[in-house]
Amino acid sequence: MFFISILLQLSLSAALASWSVSYKPRSICVFERSSVDFTCSFDYPSVYTLKTTKWFKPKKPQKQDGTQQGIFVHHSEVAEIDQLYKNRTVYANQDKNCSLQLHNISKSDIGIYLFRFETDYRGKYTGLGGINLNVAVLPFRVTVTTQKMNGRIHEGDTVTLRCSTENCTPEQGPFAWFKNHLLLPQATENELRISSVSHNDFGNYSCGLKNSSPSSDKILLDVRYSPKNVEITILTSGKIAQGNSLTLICKSNANPAVTNYTWFRIRDANISSIGFDCEFSIKAASQKDDGQYFCTAKNDMGSQNSMIVALKVEVHDRHFLLSATALLFFVIAVLLVLFGLNIRRKQFTPKKQPTKQTPAVTVTEAIYENLRKSPKSEESHTNNLIYADLNLPSSTSDRPRSNSQEAGAVVYSLLSYK
Repeated sequence: MFFISILLQLSLSAALASWSVSYKPRSICVFERSSVDFTCSFDYPSVYTLKTTKWFKPKKPQKQDGTQQGIFVHHSEVAEIDQLYKNRTVYANQDKNCSLQLHNISKSDIGIYLFRFETDYRGKYTGLGGINLNVAVLPFRVTVTTQKMNGRIHEGDTVTLRCSTENCTPEQGPFAWFKNHLLLPQATENELRISSVSHNDFGNYSCGLKNSSPSSDKILLDVRYSPKNVEITILTSGKIAQGNSLTLICKSNANPAVTNYTWFRIRDANISSIGFDCEFSIKAASQKDDGQYFCTAKNDMGSQNSMIVALKVEVHDRHFLLSATALLFFVIAVLLVLFGLNIRRKQFTPKKQPTKQTPAVTVTEAIYENLRKSPKSEESHTNNLIYADLNLPSSTSDRPRSNSQEAGAVVYSLLSYK
């Protein structure tokens, strides 16, 4: 009898211990318009037969003693499902598997979800605790945290950027991070941690979901750093020649902006300060401006010097230039005069008239000659006589002249023509 009592107690304890519901996970955060899985399993004594399964959402906090009431998200009798959840749930419908899928999540779905089953012989059980569903409401927002109390971020600090949403932030995204609208491929979690921030990390950051454009507002990661990349730029209208003007500009990257510039010149192993502005100007360069120049840029974080720039002013011989210029003008003047004379000569030179050629008459001595007509010409032309006077040039011959002839005498010739 004693052994029978013990066996009955053990059997009763085993039967009671088998009533259970297990939820996983206990808390879930999902994005709006996404889906969620409620993983669930349950157990009951094998002597009972399962009659009803239901998922519900309590209207208000209630004791979980089997008397809870609320909105039915799922019910083995479809007519019992609340209108807000019809066609939005999929139940596992397997033996002792009470998992449930809920689609198209919205803010109204925020709350606790419980599973309850009922068997014959009035066997009822509700899993304790349930699953707490929270909904992440877009858009994303980015927050920056650092170990500094004043919130200022300096080079070398550890910085954490967190991508979050209203109510909660899902641990699984996957997330995407953007710097100045450019994707950061290695950043896929909701937190972006920079262990030693530098001036290269300065910029605007935003976040979103992978394979989508940024959906958060931009936030500036304001990294403060001393001047970097200090260099000198020379502005001049031409060569650095004597008399020309030029300007030296000191450029740098810094945050906050550079508040103090100093210019230095090195000449004959001496360093002298020559200016305290971003620009250093020389109105008319001369040999006294020869030397090596550098600048220093300074802000609240520190300072940096530029590289040294050598300046050499080209000097030209003034007398040589004047002589060359005078010679050039003289040559031009001579060419102009010659050109003018040539034009004038062409204008006043008379044109040559064509001349008739006459047979040359050579007289070697004074001769009187009677030109007789031919008989025919005497008969037919007796009256056609022509006298011509010939002026003979003075003879240069040494031969004696005729006594009856004087110098410059006239020789009459009787000419006749047919």
